[in-house]
Amino acid sequence: IVNNGVQLPQCVICKKTLANESLKPFKLKEHLAKVHPELASKDLAYFKIKEHQLKRSRLDHGTGVLFQHSKIVEASYKISLLIAKQKKPHTIGETLVKPCMVEAARLVLDQNCVNKLNQISLSDNTVKQRIDDMSQDIKLQVTEKIRLSPFFAIQLDESTDVAQLPQLLVYARFISENQVEEEFLFCSPLITTTKAEDVMNMVSNFFQEEKLSRAKLIGVCTDGAPSMLGSKSGFVTLVKKKNPDVITTHCLIHCEALASKTLPAALKVTLETVIRIVNHIKGGALNTRLFRQLCQDMDSAHQDLLFYTYVRWLSKGNVIARVFELFDELQVFLAAQGKKTDISC
Repeated sequence: IVNNGVQLPQCVICKKTLANESLKPFKLKEHLAKVHPELASKDLAYFKIKEHQLKRSRLDHGTGVLFQHSKIVEASYKISLLIAKQKKPHTIGETLVKPCMVEAARLVLDQNCVNKLNQISLSDNTVKQRIDDMSQDIKLQVTEKIRLSPFFAIQLDESTDVAQLPQLLVYARFISENQVEEEFLFCSPLITTTKAEDVMNMVSNFFQEEKLSRAKLIGVCTDGAPSMLGSKSGFVTLVKKKNPDVITTHCLIHCEALASKTLPAALKVTLETVIRIVNHIKGGALNTRLFRQLCQDMDSAHQDLLFYTYVRWLSKGNVIARVFELFDELQVFLAAQGKKTDISC
């Protein structure tokens, strides 16, 4: 239900308006147990029917009311999607986007348009709920395509985020409408250990929840970690025990990363020289500002160098490419500081 431009949850049984905090699963169960204990055994279809009846009871002036409300909700979803794509905080919808729309409508259009825009709910909780709904919808679409596909393959890797929490990321490749598609499947945290059994349990639970057939799984792509490729208790070994026909592959990016660790002597010297130059400029605030000003004066395509990160495989090529693009600027800067300028090796 929309109250003063704010969308609030409403119980489909007692029609009582609830707080947004009540959308939490345990709060919903508590409301059902305390207020409607006689309906605790009802299935989801019963509440869907009640929801449909409640929506129809709101149509006081024909179907136009429902159509108008659906457009308002659609606008809320569209704006929430843009917020998610731009990786902005959810509060920006209520604090910036909506005030801008209302103010522009007040100046350019009329008060009727302002009233309509005020009905679009863009609160922090609403934007989060919209993003969660769209995420769940995408998940349902992907899993449905996988279920309809004659076979599919998965690619998975474990990575630790900034909070030191291991995250398992899984991608799926499948057949849809006679074309090969690749989609992100799921990402779940590994709360305790990151052993092969933990990864296997998480993947198996997801397959079971989404009713994905293990018999259709024909390929698994992983990195070279022992927990993945271990001959006795690795994830691949556990998968082959349940499905011996699965084809396993080693991720090519990981192979390239391993190969790049053993560089020839000449290339290794060049990389170390580049890293020293980048650290000399980026390591100090004064050098960073001076080099940025020099790049501006020389009308360069870039104004900053890139740091080399050992754990990020692709950063090595990006760092060298940026140094090559700013080669003349580096020569001038190092010569002005009296440093060795022979970086052509």
